[in-house]
Amino acid sequence: MIKFSQFISSLKVFWMYVSELRAICTDVSQEGRIKYDATVGIVSRIYDGIYEIFAIDSVTGMPQVGAKFDLQAVYCREVYEKQKTVALTEFNGVAGLRLHPLYTFIPCEMYISSPIIIDGSVWGTLNFTSLISRDYPFSMEDIQYNEAAAGKIAAAVSQAKL
Repeated sequence: MIKFSQFISSLKVFWMYVSELRAICTDVSQEGRIKYDATVGIVSRIYDGIYEIFAIDSVTGMPQVGAKFDLQAVYCREVYEKQKTVALTEFNGVAGLRLHPLYTFIPCEMYISSPIIIDGSVWGTLNFTSLISRDYPFSMEDIQYNEAAAGKIAAAVSQAKL
């Protein structure tokens, strides 16, 4: 049987891994948000149809870590379902995303997101959105950057065994 002191020690190690992982994710979110001149950079965790914000860098201070949303109500739903990067600067030939079905609920003007894949399954997403439209589409270099950053997070999650 495990002793209480061993349990507490194990719990402290677990929270140390979570704290370190969240710090890595926040750094990646901030770096990408600056690169894309985005309003928000998010690392999400997706499970049971729930999209939860695991780490965030936001110029508005919103939303916050721990916020949960129905996966069907967020742009990352497509990334989760297709397990591939989605990069939008226009929708149906119109600049910005105001024609997108989710725009009424989440009025973003640009969006790029890549899946964080662990053991062949989507653990979450790395995404960047802006309330200001982008005058040019995302380049292949932008997409590769985002996918590499998502891979860095996947490696950190795997190492932390979450």
